[in-house]
Amino acid sequence: MEALMQVLESTMATRDPYTVGHQRRVSQIACTIGREMGLSDERLNNLRIAGTLHDLGKFAIPADLLSKPGKLTPQEFALIKTHPQVAYNILEPISLPGNTAQIILQHHERLNGSGYPQGLKGEEILLEARILGVADVMEAMCSHRPYRASLGLDETLNELTLNQGTLYDAAVVKTCLKLYGQDLPVQQEESPRPKPLWVVRPSSPVFPGDGAYAQENPGGKPALPQVVPGKSLQWARLLPQRHRSWMLAASTSLMGWLIMLSLKGF
Repeated sequence: MEALMQVLESTMATRDPYTVGHQRRVSQIACTIGREMGLSDERLNNLRIAGTLHDLGKFAIPADLLSKPGKLTPQEFALIKTHPQVAYNILEPISLPGNTAQIILQHHERLNGSGYPQGLKGEEILLEARILGVADVMEAMCSHRPYRASLGLDETLNELTLNQGTLYDAAVVKTCLKLYGQDLPVQQEESPRPKPLWVVRPSSPVFPGDGAYAQENPGGKPALPQVVPGKSLQWARLLPQRHRSWMLAASTSLMGWLIMLSLKGF
């Protein structure tokens, strides 16, 4: 399983290094939350794998659309929304452990049924998927993107707090606030510059060059994985050192075949 994950990650990194780093950071955050909530080792492992592969379906979406500045058209957003289903279609035949494929499929579902792709509500959504959804929002809002700067930790926690019980699981959100040393935050004034983010101690090692690094908050509190400026593109440069050229070519062919197979499900 670990070898397969590495092949899939390496293939994605040739096209979209940011997404590979994003997935790893989301996996770290999700596992930190899940461990605090008392998930078993088996469920944590499923959550770790799901976090590491949750955006695999974006391989089928044009790269310029993923980094497009400005508002997406309804047609473009509809295409973006296919990525959980595409990932599920790719991974479901592989027989991932437990309910890992379902966690990936559901990570954009929301408590009030406004999510996608199935419009599930409340307890219909797996707890691990609710955890992964919150971790995904935290990492995405706190990261710099081509079309916007980081929104900062304060604004991210405020978004989760304002929408707990509506979009996000309240118990998961409260666990986030506990982990990051926050009471339920009140509305705060916008800061002219985003505050620097500390880094979560990952449940699994962070590999050099993937755009993330781990360190301890001097106050002893967990914190978010942080992108190292200029480092995300190192993923692409790492590939020749880790894999022979035949393996990279084979993995790219495999990914293309899996995507074509998955699209038949639509």
